Amino acid sequence: MTAVAFAQQAPKATPPAVVPVAVPVAVPVAAPVAAPVAPPQAPIIFTLPVPSDSTAPLVAAPSSSSEIATFLPVVLSSSSAAAAPEEKTIFDAVRGNAYNPYGTVGAASTVKNLVETPSDINGQKFFYVSPVDQVGYTAFPLGSSTALLGLDRSPPYGNLAALILGYATSDFGFALSYSVAKTWESREGTGSAPDVTIRTTGPGDNIELYFSSPLGSATFYVNAGWLTYGTSYDIDRNGNDSISTDYSQIQGNVGLTGKSGSLDYDGYLNVIRTGGSAILPDNKKHVDPYSYLGLAFNLNLGYTALKSSKARVIAGSNNRATIKFNDKIKGNSNSGDNVMGLVISPNILGEVALTESWLAFAGASNAVNVIAGGSSAGPMVPDGNDKTSRLDIVHTNGTGAFAGLRYQKANWAAEAQVSANVFNNPFGGFNGSNIFTGFGGFVYF
Repeated sequence: MTAVAFAQQAPKATPPAVVPVAVPVAVPVAAPVAAPVAPPQAPIIFTLPVPSDSTAPLVAAPSSSSEIATFLPVVLSSSSAAAAPEEKTIFDAVRGNAYNPYGTVGAASTVKNLVETPSDINGQKFFYVSPVDQVGYTAFPLGSSTALLGLDRSPPYGNLAALILGYATSDFGFALSYSVAKTWESREGTGSAPDVTIRTTGPGDNIELYFSSPLGSATFYVNAGWLTYGTSYDIDRNGNDSISTDYSQIQGNVGLTGKSGSLDYDGYLNVIRTGGSAILPDNKKHVDPYSYLGLAFNLNLGYTALKSSKARVIAGSNNRATIKFNDKIKGNSNSGDNVMGLVISPNILGEVALTESWLAFAGASNAVNVIAGGSSAGPMVPDGNDKTSRLDIVHTNGTGAFAGLRYQKANWAAEAQVSANVFNNPFGGFNGSNIFTGFGGFVYF
């Protein structure tokens, strides 16, 4: 799963409210009404790529035409190159969440990259914990193969824990990430009232499957995931007048990542289907105005521009072309429009060995967004009128930058990172609330 994570957490915006479909019948129980939510936006554009902590999703919703944000399916893609260097260097050890927040292609693999391209789990032996991100991973031999156990968080809605399991041989690898938030309730009817059963699914309920396999000097990968992004429920009154709401999305990626000389690449196709729906007692499905189908092609490149035995600089560009097909809904003027977008996100990453044990790393990134479509309400807001047009070419609000240090010995290492939007506040990484945006430690075996 390739490098798509070049745009990390954006400043959180308030998502547009989804207007719940009205239920025109009385229900003899208190129905768990879903809070108004908007689905993840189509993968069109990026906000300022600032590193994130694990408590916030890598997703932002559009709040206005001046603050543009979109869904970034970073959970299902990776920034690591498939082919390992011919000779191991000081930069090649598996790294933690503090490293490479902008997904520069060609950088060392991180722990999460191993989940995204699970064939790379093979041969790994380590223990990793990040108290800032509140995650932990371990990889260990399992017979002639390698297994991975991870305790992480469910992206990108809610704050659920996630259980991650991985397995790899020299020929293939697969991984599973699972978070659950379901409640089942039953009530026995009295008198003429029917029995009632209610199933509720909370935001963050999520399952993701990953598979990858070496293919010559490259790695082929495919993954898919199902995510509930808003409270959903199903009410059954003894088989009569069933009512349900569903706020969920399904998405998948298929791609190839590898290395050719000094150039690392990661290309993949992404598809996402999302939107809320309700089934009322009339047994008809009603779809909300935020439903859409999104298609995207991503090509992320990283070129090792400078390199010595103790330092290297990678110049990269993460690029994405996408189209969003909004569902045409009868009687809703804000539906049926298509939106096309192009994102070009240049990034740089440099690292240098200060001493035998100290390694410093830093990087920066921003993005330019080209969006065709939308309306006077904003570049991501359809107006249902194919005769109107809008074109936006917008840079992100400043450049994101980060810097970090790694102290490493033969069998253990610790690394930390701070970050800031250098355009708005060059010292924003030291705001007193969380000095380290990434900190973790390894034990290697």
